[in-house]
Amino acid sequence: MAEIIKALGVPHFSFLFGVVFLFLFKSQVDSIISQLASLISRITSIDKSGLKAGPTPEAQREKQKTEAVQELLLAIGNSIVLGDIEARIKSDLEGRGIETDGDTAKVLIKHLAATKVLLEFEQTHNLIFGTQIHLLKKLNEVVGQGRERDYVATHFEAVKGIFKKDFYDWSFDQYMAFLIRRSLVTVDGDTYHITNLGVEYLVWMTRDGRSEGKPL
Repeated sequence: MAEIIKALGVPHFSFLFGVVFLFLFKSQVDSIISQLASLISRITSIDKSGLKAGPTPEAQREKQKTEAVQELLLAIGNSIVLGDIEARIKSDLEGRGIETDGDTAKVLIKHLAATKVLLEFEQTHNLIFGTQIHLLKKLNEVVGQGRERDYVATHFEAVKGIFKKDFYDWSFDQYMAFLIRRSLVTVDGDTYHITNLGVEYLVWMTRDGRSEGKPL
């Protein structure tokens, strides 16, 4: 062996050793080179304190993912009604043993809740009378205080006077049943209150440009 090494000479032996080393440790060398290349590409400045580099691609992608999630959540918005529906959906999923803490789950739950609210508003708007919308707006003027039954009954009698043919055989309770059944109005004793859903329905109408001038 000594004779072989001597015959090859130091330069040739060093080259041969380098080839063997690269062959045996190629994956490790590639990894080191890749890491060095990544570090060099992320260098933002060099000063007396040393190198300053930006985040790794993995960290950057995770940051972008988190920001995207937040943008989606903010785009949908927050409200009391939406929060209540989200909580019910989350509770139902957890009851079925489904994980709900991940970013994807949060976005999907919020989207599902928003979709349910939107469908509810669309259905309500297709069926509600224009005079019922007017009543909701009057109740919205006194949120938390409400309107006495006499006030609401007077509104109904005025509606019957204008639309005699359509409401001649309607009772006050029949007229209010739709608003109560749709959870737009609630009754506390003899006082009628607009609900959080009712308030958000009015907000949705304004934001979506829906007309208040519906029949009846």
